[in-house]
Amino acid sequence: MGAGLFALLWALCAAPLAAQNWNADVSDDGGYAGGFVIYPGLGMGFNCAARSVQNKPLMETMWFESTVAPPYQFQITFDQNLVPSDRPQRSDIVMFVDQTGYRLPAMEWNELDGEWQVNLSMTDASIRALQTVTRLVLQVGSQAAWDIPVTGLGPALEQARQHCAATWLATGNPAPSGFGSITAAANPPVPQPQPGMFELPTQVQAYANQQCNGQAAIAPDALQAGDLDRDGVPDVVMNWRDVLCPGETLSGFCGAANCSIHVFLSSRGYANPWAMLGTGVGIVAHRSGALALDIGGTFSVCGQGACDTPWIWTGSEFEQVP
Repeated sequence: MGAGLFALLWALCAAPLAAQNWNADVSDDGGYAGGFVIYPGLGMGFNCAARSVQNKPLMETMWFESTVAPPYQFQITFDQNLVPSDRPQRSDIVMFVDQTGYRLPAMEWNELDGEWQVNLSMTDASIRALQTVTRLVLQVGSQAAWDIPVTGLGPALEQARQHCAATWLATGNPAPSGFGSITAAANPPVPQPQPGMFELPTQVQAYANQQCNGQAAIAPDALQAGDLDRDGVPDVVMNWRDVLCPGETLSGFCGAANCSIHVFLSSRGYANPWAMLGTGVGIVAHRSGALALDIGGTFSVCGQGACDTPWIWTGSEFEQVP
């Protein structure tokens, strides 16, 4: 549904907000390629999400808990500090973009996410206008009018829409009429070893046996291989979610959600694995050309940013590199 358009005919007295900058946070964790247009502390945002060409199970990335907009749409969000959550739905929100007002479609309050959400096509006139906006005012019914900062908003929206559009296009969703050219490229699928090309190092099985005090049953789904340390030899990532010790029916290396994950590097003789916790992990292609680890987890793992950017081997440890 497009935003309703009408002329701005009244004198606007809006409460100003402290000036910072809008920016785009784009990523691809193998579940979704996401674009998030954010302004720190504002309580308003734009996001899009396209199913990744890597097509990882969503349970590994925590996206299964999220609501995403359809292809070529932005989801616009507001927190209750900007728009009071005094009802489950409201249709009285107007964005005044320079001299034109756009009434947003009916918004729903998402109790799980704690925010208002509404979807708008990326070809909607209001989204187009926001890309060149010089003044933005958010009118919340008769309750409040907020003067929203606009520095960086246009470029951030364009970066996010291009990032998501490239993945939509790569996964068989052509752009709608009026979208314009797609200049970005989707992250390619990570090459995986073909059957018969890689044999599990004996050190990995021996380590698992030692941890289990007996023969560990390592399911194929527990393992991923890729040259993370860039020495030309595959390294091994093992998720203990799919490893059973003798007598177990569920892994003893998992809590309520997160499981132990170990990374065995060939350059270290597959010994002394690097350890982490998470609901899942994937080997992803980093923009630097190297392979990296992308971690998914609950808030106890991800709350301090561990899941925000990929982890790359530096030669002595894994570090997050945007």
